[in-house]
Amino acid sequence: MYKGDLSNELPKRVIVVMDVFTNVEPRIKKILRLIPVSDEEISYDRQILSKLYLFADRKGYTLELASFDKNTKQLQKEIDLIDEQGTNPFRYFTAYKSVNHLVNELPYRPEVVGVLDLPDRLLRYGHWGMDYSQV
Repeated sequence: MYKGDLSNELPKRVIVVMDVFTNVEPRIKKILRLIPVSDEEISYDRQILSKLYLFADRKGYTLELASFDKNTKQLQKEIDLIDEQGTNPFRYFTAYKSVNHLVNELPYRPEVVGVLDLPDRLLRYGHWGMDYSQV
């Protein structure tokens, strides 16, 4: 905004991969107390979510949630669960087919400043790769 005029500038965006703040713990539950069935318990690291919220607020960035193993409907449910817990720093979400799908899309998205992901996949993003220590 310059002298009261509205700006057409795109807000800077950081893509956060869901693996950064989720903890998946395998567990076995029994059906009818006889048949063991493996299951997963997913929990969110509230400290990381809070830090992401403060990071977006201080820097003026918009955060987008990305996932490689969920579809759009499942991702919407995850966003709703994060919303119910209180601190939801994400305004947008996208379900990508694979890491390559996201990497191939990055050059065509000028508003993306970085991609926050786990350290083992960070080099695939090139200069967009962001480590959790940069937040």
